[in-house]
Amino acid sequence: MAKRLAVPSKDLQLMIVGPRDSFTASRVQRLTLTSNQPSETKDELGNPRHVGETKDIPEVTLTFSAFDVGIKIFAALTGTDPNAYPGSGVDISNLGEIDAVLFVKDDDVSDFVKSISGRRLQIRDFAYNYTVDGDSTEDYTAIGSERRYLKYDVVVDKFTTGTTTFNLTQTPIQLKNGNYAISVILDGDYLVEVPSAPGAGEYSISGSVVTTGDTRTSQVLVVYHADPAGLNWSDVNDPSMPVAIRGRDVDVSIATNGIARVQSVAINGNMNVQPVKQIGSRNVVGYQRQVPTVEGTITVLDTDTELVELLTTGVIGSGAGVEWGPGEGCEELALSLKIELKDPCDTGEPFDVIKTVYIPSITIVGDSYTSNVNNNATQTFNFKSLDSQCIIYSGSMP
Repeated sequence: MAKRLAVPSKDLQLMIVGPRDSFTASRVQRLTLTSNQPSETKDELGNPRHVGETKDIPEVTLTFSAFDVGIKIFAALTGTDPNAYPGSGVDISNLGEIDAVLFVKDDDVSDFVKSISGRRLQIRDFAYNYTVDGDSTEDYTAIGSERRYLKYDVVVDKFTTGTTTFNLTQTPIQLKNGNYAISVILDGDYLVEVPSAPGAGEYSISGSVVTTGDTRTSQVLVVYHADPAGLNWSDVNDPSMPVAIRGRDVDVSIATNGIARVQSVAINGNMNVQPVKQIGSRNVVGYQRQVPTVEGTITVLDTDTELVELLTTGVIGSGAGVEWGPGEGCEELALSLKIELKDPCDTGEPFDVIKTVYIPSITIVGDSYTSNVNNNATQTFNFKSLDSQCIIYSGSMP
């Protein structure tokens, strides 16, 4: 068989294995999975050449961008059931650890030709972008220390029955590190593989039987390398979501006030994660999350003084003063930022809201005023969250 020319985008898909379930991500536009092996050259007295290299724990980074058309990706990353999404929303503080699997399709038949696995990747940061003449997007970056290129399929079995013993659908292929599973995630917690008699926080595999030291409460996810029979590739196809949501279907409001002439909104979050290492381990054993930071920008066409008054006093048309300075002073204003993504296929007002991004309390930390020849003057306001919250709702806020 002739060697294939290349792997086109149609022959690659991303599966997210979150705390609750696995999800083949739709509307993904780009992704990158990189691995960096830190090394240090060693020399010695009396030797004109290098002695060799010492290596440290690998650094694995996954970045991916998708059209923002709903809550399914966010639900997978936070361990939330998209079909029973909480009416009170889900905060970004729930972004945790995932496995990511890249599947490559065979050039001729509907089967996998190889898989690439990233294990126990912690979401490090995210970005939501909305522009007047572009598609709404959501971007995520996750970091970890384990990446594998595998000849066959990465299989994910989910168990919602049973207590401590679970039968896999396939026979796992032993990994180079001696383990039989890439990951076992019990009720959102990653377990450690042992040869037998697992204790708390551990599991063992004998043949195709998984035994855990802890009792299942909700579900167990087992991620492993196997060579199942048949053709196992399925095209990504989710007609339940919009193709994309452009600026015409994005509403922006601050403190319940609709904002006119908005050109773009960017929300950037950092989970402030710290890797935890230990002597005797060749991989990061986990990540400790600190208080996240949420910041961003709002760019509008300059029209009048209403917006600067709102950002300074918290209200429009108060009649208080004739001079404003957004962000000045220590007074905390009741300023919230709400972004509603509406169904572009809905033809009757009021249009259905598919998703809401809500930051309960923002403060202005900077601004700029720009004008160029033959262009309209713009104002850009830099903001940050006062309480680190950014809550994602399915549909409208209650």
